[in-house]
Amino acid sequence: MNAATEQPASWIDMGRDVDLALALSEGRPTGPAADEVRRRLRSYIGQLVDPAEAYAKTLADSRARYIVEQTAEHARALLRDQGGDPATMLRLLGKATYCLMRYVTCANSVA
Repeated sequence: MNAATEQPASWIDMGRDVDLALALSEGRPTGPAADEVRRRLRSYIGQLVDPAEAYAKTLADSRARYIVEQTAEHARALLRDQGGDPATMLRLLGKATYCLMRYVTCANSVA
């Protein structure tokens, strides 16, 4: 699928790709399947980071706000970083996606 016809991923798709990334990082962090999961995770992060940052701005607790802001900043840095150890990148991208999903879910529940 190309970007023009690609449908937005569901929360279930994102969660499955997070689980898949963590599994691949343990056994087969290179190759076409791992590359595709990394690509999808980067796409999810791109979709989730702005809403997560918007959620951070709504938090009254400065420590909680700081944690969400730093997570979003780290996720943006991962989008810029194309190198590194393949297994580590799969884990980092997967965990960043998972955290951003949690924050966006929190934002949606208070909206």
